[in-house]
Amino acid sequence: MKRIRKLQDLMEELNFSSFILTTTPNIFYFTNFMGSGYLVIPLNGNPQLYVYPIDYEAAQTYCIQEVEINKLKITSNVAEIVIGMPGSLKKKVGFDRLEVEQYFKVREHVEVIESPSDLVWKLRTVKDVEELEKISKAAEISSKCMDLASQIISEGVRESEVKAEIVEEMIRSGADKPAFDIIVASSSRSTFPHGGVGDRQFVDGDIVVVDLGASYEGYCADMTRTYHIGSNPSEEELKIYNLVLETKNLVEENTKSWILAASLDEAARRIISAKGYGEFFVHGLGHGIGIEVHEPPKINQVSQEIIQENNVITIEPGIYIPKKFGIRIEDTLVVGRDGVSKLTSSPYDFALY
Repeated sequence: MKRIRKLQDLMEELNFSSFILTTTPNIFYFTNFMGSGYLVIPLNGNPQLYVYPIDYEAAQTYCIQEVEINKLKITSNVAEIVIGMPGSLKKKVGFDRLEVEQYFKVREHVEVIESPSDLVWKLRTVKDVEELEKISKAAEISSKCMDLASQIISEGVRESEVKAEIVEEMIRSGADKPAFDIIVASSSRSTFPHGGVGDRQFVDGDIVVVDLGASYEGYCADMTRTYHIGSNPSEEELKIYNLVLETKNLVEENTKSWILAASLDEAARRIISAKGYGEFFVHGLGHGIGIEVHEPPKINQVSQEIIQENNVITIEPGIYIPKKFGIRIEDTLVVGRDGVSKLTSSPYDFALY
């Protein structure tokens, strides 16, 4: 209810009479119910959650008690909910997201309709104590799984076998599920930032990128390590690995609240470019994380966002040499007033013997 009251305060500042949430993560954030539906938050009073029959019992079980739960017909949509709302709630209605088809149906029944995309994010990007505890647990599980991956990656093992072991360990350790599709990409496929998982067997000399994250009670973590199979990485491989790790460490040391997200990306890009690898750093430096794996603040070259205290973010520089190999290292971090604390914790050992 504290989160709902904060949203109502923002609504009052912007003269909204009601706000309707249609996305599952936003509904979960305000109700603790992880499912589809529509959450109507009036400027004054308690919210109304509308769910379909298939989710009605689950909503009654998990939803906070202050929210009234209403059962929809199977054929119902958000326009019907708006039509049935009192006139006092239709003066200025906000949506987190509204499909075009529904927009044309809804606009005939309200005085003003707006979709301020950043309104809910003003709340969601700054994590409270309960959220930080859940993300920390997700990070702990993720770190345990990465430690396991480093132990089983060796000649003759398949990428798919590593993924299977990671998923089993996650569930056994208390995770709800993987937070995203796990990446175990070896050899030339390590040059794909989203290389997925194949059935390739590892051989001596392979570079393997492992990107994984657990979801715990609805909250995510994200981490990446890069490994070399065998004791003799090439001079180029070692040079690039050390550059990526150095870049990550330097950026983390300078990350704190009230710094521009774009300036962090710029700093990382400057370090990597100075060594001649700027064109091979092909993605943003990082992103926010919470209920979803990718949330604001975006940490890239064009971001206009400011890093805030209790943001949870990733820092993940990477260098990808086409047709040869890619290297990325990533951790989940919580931002404090004067620095960051690392939530994921697996060693940065490159060579696996």
